[in-house]
Amino acid sequence: MLPDNVLLEIFHFYRDDPSSWISFNVTTFWKWQPLTQVCRRWRYIVLGSPRRLDLRVVCTDKTSTRTLLDIWPTFPIGIFCLQMVDKKGIENITVALEHRDRTSDIYISRINGSALEKLATSTLMHEPFPALRSFVLRSSDDSVPVLPETFLGGSAPHLQLFDLSGIPFPTFPQFILTATHIKNLHLTDIPHSGYISPDVMATRLITLPNLEYLDIGFRSPLSRPLQISPPRLTHAVLPALTHLVFSGVSEYFEDFVARIDTPLLYQLSATFFLDLIFDIPRLHDFINRTESLGPSTQAEMVFSGQLIKITLGSPIRFELEIKCERPDWQLSSMIQIFGQQLPHLSHIEHLEIRENTSASMKCKDDPDMDSLQWLELFCLFIAVQSLYVSENLVPPVAAALQELTGGMAIEVLPALHNLSLEGLEPSGHVQEGIQSFVMARQLFGRPVIVVGPTLSEEDAIKVKRLQNALAARRSRKRKLEYQRELEDAIEAERKDMEMWRERTLVLEALLSNSTLE
Repeated sequence: MLPDNVLLEIFHFYRDDPSSWISFNVTTFWKWQPLTQVCRRWRYIVLGSPRRLDLRVVCTDKTSTRTLLDIWPTFPIGIFCLQMVDKKGIENITVALEHRDRTSDIYISRINGSALEKLATSTLMHEPFPALRSFVLRSSDDSVPVLPETFLGGSAPHLQLFDLSGIPFPTFPQFILTATHIKNLHLTDIPHSGYISPDVMATRLITLPNLEYLDIGFRSPLSRPLQISPPRLTHAVLPALTHLVFSGVSEYFEDFVARIDTPLLYQLSATFFLDLIFDIPRLHDFINRTESLGPSTQAEMVFSGQLIKITLGSPIRFELEIKCERPDWQLSSMIQIFGQQLPHLSHIEHLEIRENTSASMKCKDDPDMDSLQWLELFCLFIAVQSLYVSENLVPPVAAALQELTGGMAIEVLPALHNLSLEGLEPSGHVQEGIQSFVMARQLFGRPVIVVGPTLSEEDAIKVKRLQNALAARRSRKRKLEYQRELEDAIEAERKDMEMWRERTLVLEALLSNSTLE
């Protein structure tokens, strides 16, 4: 028979197995209860090691919380509600909150206005939560109350994840003064009643030295600063931040990024409401002083029914979206933003332009998407060597390229040599427009190979040669990447073997001390 300490070590190994976890989006807990049902001895070992095994009691708005808490010892409590929580469900949640000194996780993904009113006004939510590690509260209801300053007792010293969506909490900047261990912060779909100025936001975030992921999003374009403050000589440093996500008006983002420095930032994502004028020089400055957001060689632009999005880098380092339904406004907004000397596009070598299904017919039939707009866009991509255009965007792009005659043919997209057009027909006005562009480029010694479903024999040979050259480059790149991956995998295996060797030695010692073979 194995001794207790060996069984405990085995249980701890089992806890590390992902198959024993239950995931609630942003947090997980493991299913330890089945171990207690095997035999009395196993139950004694498991329940006797709550810290080592990270035992938590999970309550929901549907379970009989009081009965559940009576069954198990005083372990940390996790409250998880994945379905819509109504007033009746709040009663079970309230029972769990009576033990706020044990409450480690609160996850409520959907709650209506009346239930939130009942929860927010409960005296239990106005007391400190000393053990709380993660807090998620989301609502899509338009009639939700403003969370008071005393929410969560104004104190959660061990909080690491805070996620609030669709709920106004204007005094949040005061709250984080007592929650300085936050690593992941999500304040999304903020109603106008919960507006927090960029000055206050940046100033308060300094108190979060461990902040790694920041997501700020406003519901309405009304949530904007009255005026953008003058440039600052010093910036608030967010030393651990790797991901920054924003959604709102560009003026707010401009003011905010002008106040911060993020030396470790790995990915930047911004979504702007449509504006008549986009004036974003401070975004340019922010990108320039953030080393990891350096130039990219790949870009993808996607038109959709509600917005236009451009992503740069692989993996993605920079992402920009404009909320707008009209394709011509989508395109003009991108031209206006990236025309302000943003350093990204001048290094792009591979560009894809596509639309999703909801935007296909809009882009294809929109009379306001004129050739001039497309040419203004292409003028920004001075280093693009390969261009891919999806089927429904081929006609307007072909019409624009047909306008390039004489020297203009090499001034726009000067480095282009591979043009891939999805669904290009062998004849017709679209084919004529493309051939006109190809001939103009040929005259000036800048040939372009058109890749489509049908090609002449000569073009097919050129395409084949180009494909072979590109394939050789990709092969060399893959070999280098594969070599690096192998080296990393070998190192990981070595560390893993060392870890298991140490654990084996521990178990052997335990068995030896127990006089077992």
